[in-house]
Amino acid sequence: MLKKAAVLLTLLMPLFAQAELVIVTNQDSPLSSLNQNEVKQLFSGQLRSLAGKPVQPLDLPAKDPTREKFYLHIMGRTPEQMRAYWTRLIFTGQGKPPREVSSSHELKILLGSSAEYIGYIEEEALTSNMRVLYQLP
Repeated sequence: MLKKAAVLLTLLMPLFAQAELVIVTNQDSPLSSLNQNEVKQLFSGQLRSLAGKPVQPLDLPAKDPTREKFYLHIMGRTPEQMRAYWTRLIFTGQGKPPREVSSSHELKILLGSSAEYIGYIEEEALTSNMRVLYQLP
């Protein structure tokens, strides 16, 4: 019985494994890394340029589970709490949320097209034209 349980657990382990999230930009970006505070500031609208260059954060679609994971781990808030945060800032004219893309495919296209874009993806989705700036702990 114990042997069967061990085999079953071994087979199910990949299902429980969490994909690592990374913050990425274009390979040609002058940025080499970010710290967690810079990522928080960037995705909360408090940071609009890095290394003297304008930056544009990209958000995955609202219902994407990667987006929820990102906001829970980095911002300590749910996507709904972030939506309320942005509603207040937009209403008072104090900020503009990250650009929301329609899919991870669009995110990859935009990241490959310009060094000003910064986004988050699962590590296994990295492509050769992306540079990792930060990896979630």
